[in-house]
Amino acid sequence: MMLTIDLPEDQVAALKARAAFAGLTLEGWLSRLAAESSAEIPPASLVHLQRSDPEEWARQFRAWADGHDASLPVLSDAAMGRDSIYPDPE
Repeated sequence: MMLTIDLPEDQVAALKARAAFAGLTLEGWLSRLAAESSAEIPPASLVHLQRSDPEEWARQFRAWADGHDASLPVLSDAAMGRDSIYPDPE
């Protein structure tokens, strides 16, 4: 199917730059983005996960975990500690 979208030139330039950064043409990058966006969306219900078999739960968990940007910085142990989350009672 052919799809045409009218976009402002500055937006097209920004999308081309993102595609080039990924090593793809704009068409290839948008095609990949569309494929990823239209992939099977797992049910968001916790009840569904509780009723599914362990392999299905693990598959969905891995898909969720793999969907995160691995280049994001990780918080330090001090930032993750209880002392940094809850204030001292006064």
